[in-house]
Amino acid sequence: VELGARYDRQTVEPDSGAEARHNALSLSAAGRWDFADAWHATVNLDRAQRAPQAEELFSDGPHEATASFEIGDPTLDEETANQVELGLHWHSGEVEARVSAYWNQFDDFIYLADTDEVEDDLPVRVWTQADARFHGFEAALKGRVADTEWGRFDAGVFADAVRGRLRDGDDLPRIVPARIGASLDWSYEGWRAGLDVVRTAEQDRVAAFEDATDGYTLVDARVAWRPAGGAWEVFLQGRNLGDEEARVHTSLIKDRAPLPGRNVALWFRSWF
Repeated sequence: VELGARYDRQTVEPDSGAEARHNALSLSAAGRWDFADAWHATVNLDRAQRAPQAEELFSDGPHEATASFEIGDPTLDEETANQVELGLHWHSGEVEARVSAYWNQFDDFIYLADTDEVEDDLPVRVWTQADARFHGFEAALKGRVADTEWGRFDAGVFADAVRGRLRDGDDLPRIVPARIGASLDWSYEGWRAGLDVVRTAEQDRVAAFEDATDGYTLVDARVAWRPAGGAWEVFLQGRNLGDEEARVHTSLIKDRAPLPGRNVALWFRSWF
């Protein structure tokens, strides 16, 4: 069993002379039960508070990094999250699996809401507060596939998804879409290589004035060589080998800046 507590006092004093003071109290409890040699279960209970940050309170103008005209709200209150997470883990030799599910209820959740307005040729976004609910899961399986004279092979698969909505049922902006992926790794003496494939689903559960995002599949590969007993390594990596147009739904600039297309990098690394 693990218990935790944290208390924060925060004062934000911008040059304008305005001031905001907040107190935040967070409490947590976690337990683990080893109910068999290869199995254990976990439970986590959290009550976490977060004080609003300076930009959430006092923004009032263009924000170059987000390509938006942001407007804060100096009356924002502390954000409070009440979360329950349940997990199950199995391991046997070189193989392990885990799955977890969580439910999170927010009081006064703080988020950046899109509007249908434009200021200084930038979309206006307003820092907003409302009650919200999140639920989701994560799952993964990884382990040794084979150990042969040609090297060791390891593989893994994973999946995760989250659903976030306001308590009145409306969708929240920039919620991470569901993903599923697989990996294969090989190592032999001074060589190692790997291949990763990750499918990100489309996200069409969007908030008002927010655009949906198409799904995409990213394929990455890598190979490295390190001499026996050497303190250096040559590393070749290729990303987005399928040259997919991939736009990250959580990014405020996804319409302007997708992820890089096909790209290859050669690295030389040393340790000393």
